[in-house]
Amino acid sequence: MKKSKVSAEGFKNIDTLAHAYILGLLWADGTVIFANNNAKTPQIKHSAKKEDNKDFRKIFQYTGNWGLYETRNQGSYTKKNNILEVNWTSNRELGEFLIEMDYRNKNESPIKIISRLNNEEKQFWFRGFFDGDGSVSIFPKGHHSVTFTGPKNQEWGFVCELFDNIGVEKYKERIVESRNAYSSQIRVTNKKDIKLFQNYLYQDLPNLSLWRKREKFMLL
Repeated sequence: MKKSKVSAEGFKNIDTLAHAYILGLLWADGTVIFANNNAKTPQIKHSAKKEDNKDFRKIFQYTGNWGLYETRNQGSYTKKNNILEVNWTSNRELGEFLIEMDYRNKNESPIKIISRLNNEEKQFWFRGFFDGDGSVSIFPKGHHSVTFTGPKNQEWGFVCELFDNIGVEKYKERIVESRNAYSSQIRVTNKKDIKLFQNYLYQDLPNLSLWRKREKFMLL
């Protein structure tokens, strides 16, 4: 059976929770670009490590027929030269919608897209965003942390608001340096607040998630 094209209306109207999840994932690891200066149709791309994309690919396919190709993360700040898979679609209406929602300027707050979501959709948006830009470290007899990482000048107010709303009491913003580059982080490092975040993020539909991150929380 032939899969349907990617529908811009599905993302504008949040037809499924997979749409909300992907919108969060695209805020973290997506790009909206034009192939050249004369192009009128934006391309929407999401890049992930090949092993992670086994989970992501299934979620993307709930929303239509996304293209796929491989590349390498040459020039990135990662330690290893990993093979990446890129999920992509060329869609003028969807691209223009994402640009309107500030997906071309993601140092700013994603308040435009978040304000369109109901509480359940927002939960899955944050799950997608965490699966892209978040990390979790759980050591049974040692250090615990949940961290979001972004550009040095990242505006973290939307994450602070989420933490406040779900009862997370202790979190901290900081600037870190790694391999001659600076980034911004917001972190939670106590078990009680990490558990609150876990319970918020993974209330249902475990198939809409990156399994390796979800699995780490099970060590709490």
